[in-house]
Amino acid sequence: MVRRFHKLSELLKLPYCIVGGMAVIRNGYPRTTMDVHVLTFKDAWRKALPLKGEIASNGLDNCVDSKTGVTIDVLFCDEDWGMPIPMPDPRKVGEYDEELGATFIGLHALVQLKMAVHLAKLQESGIEVAAKDLSDVYELISRNLAEFSKEVMEDYDPAVRRRCMETFERAVRASRREKRRHRDID
Repeated sequence: MVRRFHKLSELLKLPYCIVGGMAVIRNGYPRTTMDVHVLTFKDAWRKALPLKGEIASNGLDNCVDSKTGVTIDVLFCDEDWGMPIPMPDPRKVGEYDEELGATFIGLHALVQLKMAVHLAKLQESGIEVAAKDLSDVYELISRNLAEFSKEVMEDYDPAVRRRCMETFERAVRASRREKRRHRDID
């Protein structure tokens, strides 16, 4: 499905990257997701409509993969989402994954975006709604711990840096506890 969307985006010269659950899965945290979220530019997307064929538009901001029935929600990076950081430019944060045949948001941009989503949901709807995004951040960091450091996080957007750093420190402590536990068992 993501390969078909990538082929379509190349045909339309549509800059995009996959964000959300599929990007979380791609970065090592297996979890369930029922749809795909694609980040692109509003004008470029609207000029491409209507879409027909394997990927068919289903309104102004989503489409459906006709082979799988999977819904593709289209998010616009040039809209205000009311988050502590703006949506990133897919041309700057996207990286093509040869194996999957599509462009995904990079790990560090994903962690920052997920933390921003968490903080916005926390303020708007409470911890019950925001918890999943914080869990995604924690799992992304803990499953890719070698990719993270305080120095790397110094380059994070100030609006999410502190919370990402705290999550990183929790993941490091948990990793150390797990190593000690395994050492004690051996």
